[in-house]
Amino acid sequence: MGKPLSPNDVRRAAMDLLARREHSVDEVRKKLARRFGREPDVEQLIEGQLGRLVEEGLLSDSRFAAAMLRQLILKGLGPRRLDQELRQRGIRDSWQACAELADLDVDWNEQAQIVYSKKFPQQITRGDRDSQRKEWAKRARFMQYRGFEPDHFMGLLDG
Repeated sequence: MGKPLSPNDVRRAAMDLLARREHSVDEVRKKLARRFGREPDVEQLIEGQLGRLVEEGLLSDSRFAAAMLRQLILKGLGPRRLDQELRQRGIRDSWQACAELADLDVDWNEQAQIVYSKKFPQQITRGDRDSQRKEWAKRARFMQYRGFEPDHFMGLLDG
């Protein structure tokens, strides 16, 4: 049997994670629990070290959210997907609150235009009505999947 788990072991593992990229508090908690899950009193050790890292400014949900937002916007995701992605990573604030903290100002109509024209460089061809409707629906589904509101892309479908 090895030596018992110490707070330094938990802190070192958390710091290793943070050295690679920003993480949310929830992400670090889950990863540490997965790594040390069978050890006795592991939850208390993890919570104690997470609290210390937050106090020291080494672990920050707002800094993680800002970095994540920048990355996701560059990938061409819209506001609905931003909220979904942040919630999956344990950030409870809306993307708007995180964007304000990160000083991000996004023109969603322009962003939708960029994403749409990249995916669909050609206009919907004039043919039979059925194929036009199918193509229109396909493009609308794509934009909705990317997280854009209908207001952001409906004008693009008709043009």
